[in-house]
Formats: sequence, C-alpha cells, structure tokens
Amino acid sequence: MTLGKSKTVWPDRGLLVSTLLLVSVGLVMVFSSSAVMSEERFGSAYLFLRKQLAWDALGLLMLFICLRVDYHRWQKWAYPLLAVAVIALIVVLFVGPVIKGARRWIHFGPITFQPSELAKLVLILVMATYLDRNKSQVKHLVKGYLPLIGMVGAVCSLIAIGPDLGSAVLVAGVGAMMMFLAGVRWRHLLATAGVALVPLYELLFHVPFRRRRLMAFLNPWADPQHAGYQVTQSMLAFGSGGLWGKGLGASTLKLLYLPDPHTDFIFPIIGEELGFLGALALILLFVVWGWRGWQTAKRAPDLFGQLLAAGITCWVLMQAAINMGVSCGLLPTKGLPLPFISFGGSSMVITMAAVGILLNISAQCSWEKVQTFRRSRVRER
Repeated sequence: MTLGKSKTVWPDRGLLVSTLLLVSVGLVMVFSSSAVMSEERFGSAYLFLRKQLAWDALGLLMLFICLRVDYHRWQKWAYPLLAVAVIALIVVLFVGPVIKGARRWIHFGPITFQPSELAKLVLILVMATYLDRNKSQVKHLVKGYLPLIGMVGAVCSLIAIGPDLGSAVLVAGVGAMMMFLAGVRWRHLLATAGVALVPLYELLFHVPFRRRRLMAFLNPWADPQHAGYQVTQSMLAFGSGGLWGKGLGASTLKLLYLPDPHTDFIFPIIGEELGFLGALALILLFVVWGWRGWQTAKRAPDLFGQLLAAGITCWVLMQAAINMGVSCGLLPTKGLPLPFISFGGSSMVITMAAVGILLNISAQCSWEKVQTFRRSRVRER
C-alpha cells in the first residue's frame, strides 16, 4: 500500500501469508469434513464447499478493503458501529430463528448474519478508542473504569441472553486483557471478576443444559451416548488418527457420527485425517499468526494502534484456543468456531476484516520505520 507521496510500504508478510494459509487449510478441511454429510442430506457433496468459497472470497475482499483504510479512521466510526451492533444483538432476540435452542442468527433471505461476531470486533474498536482518548483516567474508578466496564458488561449480557455464554466469556476475556495492557488497576479488574462469578455460577449450575455439559466435561464417558457424545466422538477421532493420520478425506467419524464436523468440531477431523503432526502443524500456524500480530501491536505508532492490534490478536488466539480445548476435552463444550478454519460466513468475513485492520497497522509500523530512517539520514548530513 502507498503512504505519503513517494514511498510504498508493505504490510507484515508473515501475518498475511499465515492468514492465507489458514484460510486455505480451512477450505480444504471444510470440503473434506462436509462432503459425505452434504451428499446424504442435500444431494450434493459440494454444497458447503461452494458456500465456503463464496464466504472466503467476500472475506478476502473485506481484508483488502480494510487494509486500504487508515486504521485511525475507525476511531470516528467506533461508537456508531457499537450502536449498530447493540441494536442487532437486541433484534436477534426477537426475530432470530431458534436453532439448537438459541437465537443467534438473523436471516436476510438465503444469507444469515450472526450479530455476536460483529460485536466482538466492534467492542475491540470501541475499547481501543476509549482507552486512547481517556488514557489519563484509566486508573480512576468513576471517570475511567466504570464507563468502560459498563460497555463491556452490556455487550456481554446481550450475547449471553442469546444464549451464547461462550462468546460472552470470550468477549469479557479479550476486554480484560485490553484493559490490563492499558494500565487499568489490578484491584478494579479483580473486583469485577469477583462480582461476575455470581451470575456466571448461576448460568453454569442452574441452567440445566449447561450443567449437563459441565458434568459431561468432568466425565464424558459416564454418558457417552448423550451429554458426553460430542466429546467422546472427538476423542475417538484424535485417537484413531495416530501420529500420521488416516489420510485426507479418510475420516470415519465424519460419516454422520461426529456432530457438526465442518463447524465447531472440525479440529478432530483434522486430527483424524492428518494425525497428531497435522494438528500440531495447524497449532504452530496459529502461533506464527499470533506472533506476527503481537509484533504488530508492539510496534504500532500510537496507543490506539497498539491496543487495537493487541485486541484483535488476543481475540483470534483465545477463540482458537477455546475451540481446540473443547475438541480435546480440556474445556466444557462451547459453540465457538475455529477462526479461518470452520465453516461459516459471519465469522469468516468479520475475522478477515479484522485481519485487514491489523495489516494496515503493520503497514503503518513500516512507514514509521521509513520516516525514522529518513530523519536519521538528514541528521547525519
């Protein structure tokens, strides 16, 4: 991209390449995990592949659009976008169809939209904007912290009502990380966490389906045909894959045994077909992506860029870690897709737009280096 009058700088190539590799792996694995199920239910093995290709194309378009937009402009749009996200989160509670007991999607003809995915990115934008503009007040409880925690709490509450407790916990975790990086007092964060434990306990132990999931997490083999079914099938997929895997397309558990093999539980199919080494390679690819994102945050020219880059990086990595942890039986079951990999439109498009913003920040890091070099040469002369 071009910045200034005569200098062209490039965004972080490692970040861009790792993103494209993750999307490519996701496209291959969506087809591999969904072909049999799609043929059985819809009469075409290519249905989900065609849809994912369309979402990937739209996501790439959003990536390059956001790459071309100076990330500072998002400060102007942050609060209007927050209003849109909050309205969408309220609307979905009334007009969204009930799918698997939750209202999370708004239908526009053949297109479905998940407001919570937009809310994740928008809240990061708003928090980075607020913390940048009020950096002198972040340690003040009334003037700095309470308005911020109020915004985070409102968005998390609307998402949790969906019900989508997994996304709400993810958003709260990313928000806490951003506040910590901005210098919010530890005692304020710890006090908030203590207060939040009360409704979290109620939502986990006094809501029947969540209590069953929690008990299944503690001992999935106690009820392998019902509450523990997803976790036990996921473990069987990893175990049968061994070190090298059965080979691409050779999964047995995707043959209508493992629910949602192309969405939330795509990681076990990767483990079964590509083995431990294939799953490890995917994890390492996320590590590379996160490392380049963190380097972008460290080198950003200003506080807003630092917090925005850190928030996006934490969001993607935390969501990936939760998805993989659930698939391996290390965390209770949550309906969170694996970023860049799982089938889905809202998640792919919003995540790719976030990567575009991250790439724009990395390009401006490069521009700052160019300017510093020029100033040093002038001083030498």
